[in-house]
Amino acid sequence: MSETVNLNGGRAVVECLKAENVEYVFGVPGGQTLAIMDALYDTPEIKFITAHHEGGAACMADGYARRTGRPGVCLVTTGPGATNMLTGVGGAQKDSSPVIFMTANNRAKDFDRDDAQEADHVALFRPLTKWSLMVTDAVRIPEAMREAFRRALTGCPGPVHLDFARDALEDGKVNFTPVEPARYRPQGRVQGDPETIASAAAVLREARAPTIWSGRGVIVSRATEALAELADATESALVTTYNGIGSVPAGHRLAFGPKSRHGTKLTTEILRRSDVLVVIGNSLNASSTGRWTLELTDKVIHIDADPEMVGRHYPFEVGIVGDAQAVLNDLVTAVAECAPRASVLQERRERIETLRGEHAEWRASVFKPEYANARPIKPYYLMEALQKALPKRAIVVGGAGNPGIWTNLLEIHETGTYMKPVGFGNMGFGLPAAIGAKLADASRPVVAVVGDGSLGMCISEIETAVREKAPLVLLIMNNFCYGNIKQEQLAHFGPRYIGVDFTDINFVEIARGFGATGERVEDPGGLDVALKRAFESGETYVLDVVIDPDDSVWTEPF
Repeated sequence: MSETVNLNGGRAVVECLKAENVEYVFGVPGGQTLAIMDALYDTPEIKFITAHHEGGAACMADGYARRTGRPGVCLVTTGPGATNMLTGVGGAQKDSSPVIFMTANNRAKDFDRDDAQEADHVALFRPLTKWSLMVTDAVRIPEAMREAFRRALTGCPGPVHLDFARDALEDGKVNFTPVEPARYRPQGRVQGDPETIASAAAVLREARAPTIWSGRGVIVSRATEALAELADATESALVTTYNGIGSVPAGHRLAFGPKSRHGTKLTTEILRRSDVLVVIGNSLNASSTGRWTLELTDKVIHIDADPEMVGRHYPFEVGIVGDAQAVLNDLVTAVAECAPRASVLQERRERIETLRGEHAEWRASVFKPEYANARPIKPYYLMEALQKALPKRAIVVGGAGNPGIWTNLLEIHETGTYMKPVGFGNMGFGLPAAIGAKLADASRPVVAVVGDGSLGMCISEIETAVREKAPLVLLIMNNFCYGNIKQEQLAHFGPRYIGVDFTDINFVEIARGFGATGERVEDPGGLDVALKRAFESGETYVLDVVIDPDDSVWTEPF
């Protein structure tokens, strides 16, 4: 039987984290957090990772959560600490990442009295989280912590927020009894309706050009194997969203890459020419569909764990509410019992052969041999060189803006080894998220591909990577500006642009000042060797690659 102990609120918070087997708490300390920090001092099982900025701490926790599927945890202080964290909270929400965001507030007796750093945290966080709660009594802490983890992981995962009054943490007492997480978090999968699944199989049976468009829900559900099994059984083309990259291995014979706002011309055509489209773990949001301008077939089979998403943006032929893996397994069985005619199956195979030829032509149009000698370095060539240099099992973290778009060209072969800020597009994500991913999975090489603009918002976290012995490769796509916005200005208002240019920053010297190492690369001939040095260094290594600013994702989409 679990032993009941009498604790102050701060220690009750930490005991709840221990019960959830939390490894790290990312954050920036403040006066209001000290009761929790003091309890962490006596808890060697949990390491506090000190960030330079609360936004960086939020993204570290987000990167940890995306890599592991377990909640990342972030702790900051009141007022500016909380508001600094908010952008990272929005990123976790939009990309369905389970993060427990904790803020420590002033004393309850001083609320709404113009206290120092006063802010209504719940009002700030509620629009960007699944749940936000103010805790003013220590007795509520165990229940609130359990509810936070339950909500973060139940259904579509996402961030939650707890705000603790300082006196609840320091002065309040609670009789704490540990509770196993399995006793307050359901572990089973939500099954789809059998009749509806049978209807989906019947629709698929008649398809001549079926396509499966998978999103992050497939990754969350660990449904990659079931997804590939359905594709093989139906000879369906496989396309992913940006958040679904890795939901099917890039080397699969039916895989053709991602489609999102700046997805490839080929994947856009595949979706347009499909007569039946299985949309799974994909909410069909603005990022995936070009703000709903993408034309889809009327025969959509929409599968999602969140009933609010099924049919929200596009009408469906069949809508199924359920866990991706559970529904896919049942759908594979239903398809086997409802097999298409041999002539239809042959037609599908011929379509796939045609698409494979088109895919080869597309690759040849993107990765041109002459780019190997072009200066400044072409982003296409940089991605080709990075693909060759990537160690097996590497984790790739893309930054917001153009780097996230260019990394679309990389082939990701393993689920959970690719992430970027898709829905919120929060700049400053790449480097700290890569630190979180590295701490989550230290045996894997990690590369963060970021722009010089985004890096400026989190560059001090290089020191965090060095201090915490979380070595990674920081690859900067440097065009001396906010490249994505400059290109959009030129595309829509050109030749005029304003507010986007920087001077030439010596990122390598800055990195050395933080204890890292690195080099600048301007000659494409030296790129392969530089990438090799970076991945073999075993250190946090900055590669400052000067790229061609004229390769625009707005006017020359690939």
